[in-house]
Amino acid sequence: MEFLCEKMKKLFFAKEYKKKLEGGKKKMTIRKGYPKFKEGQEVEIYAGNEKIGNAKITKIKVKKFSEITNDEIIKDGFKSKTKLKKALRKHYKTVKANDIFTLIEFEFKSKNKSKEEK
Repeated sequence: MEFLCEKMKKLFFAKEYKKKLEGGKKKMTIRKGYPKFKEGQEVEIYAGNEKIGNAKITKIKVKKFSEITNDEIIKDGFKSKTKLKKALRKHYKTVKANDIFTLIEFEFKSKNKSKEEK
């Protein structure tokens, strides 16, 4: 009998977020549209083209952009809704108050336990 292993899904981030992810300052990602992930799911985390670790998705919420709270903005690594909107506009043409976004909270585990041991 054959068993098919489900391939681990990947969650991609721009290279610029690597330090925030590894430093624990980015605990959430906000993506336009409806969820493609599930709570409890393990995913591989990439910053640019580099795999930097894995994460377990702990919570998923679907909200309009206008409903995103300051607490959620901070978990995503931003200081204000204006800065979040500016960052989202790099990836999506428009960001309007009624646009639907998925908020994905995760626990990140870095693959680099200690880079340089000489």
